[in-house]
Amino acid sequence: MSPETIKQSVLQSARGLSLGALWQHIEVECRTIPDNSSLRKAIFFALLRQQLKGGQIRLAGNGHFLTGSVEEQLQRLADAWPSPDSDDESDDVDDTGLWFLAKAPAGLVWITPEGQEVWT
Repeated sequence: MSPETIKQSVLQSARGLSLGALWQHIEVECRTIPDNSSLRKAIFFALLRQQLKGGQIRLAGNGHFLTGSVEEQLQRLADAWPSPDSDDESDDVDDTGLWFLAKAPAGLVWITPEGQEVWT
């Protein structure tokens, strides 16, 4: 399965859901691919980039939209991404996905075709 196919499948199943749910849907799509952690992260950020540039989502934290270019916003998320060898349970992105709730600098706001904001 190609990364583009995975992105399309995830968008169909996770549209309107949270950042953590988006990650979990990518994990499900990649479950048959061995050693897939770097691939999943690449797909995750590529999907966010595509949706941000297309205006289908925005990133927000503490009730405010992130500022800066798409790349600057994604860099904030990437800079905060937990190290795979962290012992802090709040850095978990896979099992409980606690990082998305406890430490991620932003969450998703989906923008409907009518321009309405759906905060997650």
